[in-house]
Amino acid sequence: MEIKKYNIPELPGVYLMKNDNQIIYVGKAKNLKKRVYSYFFSEQKSEKTKRLIENIDDIETIVCNSEVDAFILENNLIKKYSPKYNIQLKDEKTYPYIKISREKFPKISIIRTTKLLDRAKGDYFGPYPSGAFKLKDTMAKLFKIRDCNRDMNKKFIRPCLKYYMKFCSGPCINKNIEKKYNENVSLVKEILKGKGKKIIKELDYLMKMAAKNMEFEKAIIYREQKKEIEDTVNNQISEYGKGLDEDAFCMVKDGNRIFISVLNMRQGKILGKSSISLSLEGKIEDNIFLDVVRDYYTKHPIPNSIIFQHEYKENHELIEKWLKIKKKTKIIVNFPIKGGRRKEILNMAYLNLNADIINYYNKKSVIEESMSNLYNTLKLKRYPRKIECFDISNIQGKDAVASMSVSIEGRASKKDYRKYRIRSKDTPDDFQMMKEVIVRRYSKLKIEEFPDVILIDGGLGQINSVGKILQSIDREGISDLLSIAKREELIYKYGEKQPYKFSQSDEALKILIRVRDEAHRFGITYHRKLRKKRIIKSKLDEIEGIGEKRRNELLKYFGSVERIKNSTVEEISKIVPLKIAEKIFVKLKNIDNK
Repeated sequence: MEIKKYNIPELPGVYLMKNDNQIIYVGKAKNLKKRVYSYFFSEQKSEKTKRLIENIDDIETIVCNSEVDAFILENNLIKKYSPKYNIQLKDEKTYPYIKISREKFPKISIIRTTKLLDRAKGDYFGPYPSGAFKLKDTMAKLFKIRDCNRDMNKKFIRPCLKYYMKFCSGPCINKNIEKKYNENVSLVKEILKGKGKKIIKELDYLMKMAAKNMEFEKAIIYREQKKEIEDTVNNQISEYGKGLDEDAFCMVKDGNRIFISVLNMRQGKILGKSSISLSLEGKIEDNIFLDVVRDYYTKHPIPNSIIFQHEYKENHELIEKWLKIKKKTKIIVNFPIKGGRRKEILNMAYLNLNADIINYYNKKSVIEESMSNLYNTLKLKRYPRKIECFDISNIQGKDAVASMSVSIEGRASKKDYRKYRIRSKDTPDDFQMMKEVIVRRYSKLKIEEFPDVILIDGGLGQINSVGKILQSIDREGISDLLSIAKREELIYKYGEKQPYKFSQSDEALKILIRVRDEAHRFGITYHRKLRKKRIIKSKLDEIEGIGEKRRNELLKYFGSVERIKNSTVEEISKIVPLKIAEKIFVKLKNIDNK
């Protein structure tokens, strides 16, 4: 499409990219013209961006007063149109929240889906990794709070069974208990906020006073309430400071997925966490962090303070302004870099996130289980999601090539395979050849694009050689370096002298064998192709009547020596005389394809 025909203003706002009148992508910008033009005139475009541009036939822009207004509008439009290329967190099932509704006689209930987190309709507590249903039932029973779906604007003739079981105070029939009922609701909220110790002291006092006044039945009720709340408070772990209402928000991009872990601290206690993973397949990765944070806190309660990773600090101002508008009060946003309480909590979120990543891959089939086995047995730094394996193919140094096969999540990723024609002199020096390919592959590769594991075909000598090569280009230790020896299929790990031995039937070993064999197969195929070209060229030179000029004319016409070999006499005779064409056909026909 011709972008210059659009009169795009140099102002903040939102742009809507369309295909056949359907909105396929929504973005926001501080400068609309500069941002939109970058899609079309930038020299470096990802494959996803290229696919997006190919599908755009119209662009619409909406000017806003500020970048934060554009940020809000972008979110509303994404929610409305669900564009194909935008990143969106699904209304995922998460750890349960306890909800207390906002109505005349509030109801206590459990919700599991983020789309039900409507702050205008209730107060939410959690998420709870365990015990939420028991806690809800305990609160309802102890304080006689309803958990039914009855309409409290109506007065019913008779109560439900829970009233007769003394689990509910029956607001459906007793409309005169509103004051006492709401006092009990306030107590439940205090407990769920983490202020259970204060309530325990009050119940202890009431229990003793009831016993002193010979009101033993009432004293027993207070005692049971006290015991249940004590159990609840003991399950609320890691107290950091009274009054803290804070989230630790961690996000990691791992390959084509993002993983999010959010620790929820309420009243100084870590009550639970949210764990989310999202595929980025086919999505435009403009600013993943902003997209994810906005989407998450559109669906989850916003605390008074949020801790983020320091690497995202450049988004500080926009995030803070948006959160303030969303919650209608200032939110403290932190991006800690040094040690301290916040950094400690963020590190805990990292630990949870790493566990979540491992758990995600462990949930898959036997292949993923074997990857977990590799990770644990070899004590790898990173989960072996992506493995790159190298192999050298040559005969006495002639037509030497290197190949790289790639395994992602235990399966061959052929689109990521690479082949290298060795540029160094034709000598049978495998070390020099391996050095060349390792340097070519990793010397300029971004650190975030490194694989989790680099695998070498060979034993201790080969792995140590490659380790020194990586060290010489300042790339040592980024990926785990392994080698696999062919004879006994022993696994060596760089820095360790003793190999690891897996059972031949172990799927963990089979993953490494498969990726090693793929590198060898891919390399041999490429080596044979080059060797065949060289042989055909030499055979052409042996034919009487073929000089440099005619050879070049043949190559120019057919494009390659392989096509000359597969051509008919009639086709070849279009370039050279018939007799010479017949000689070429006979000479090349019997070349060994191996």
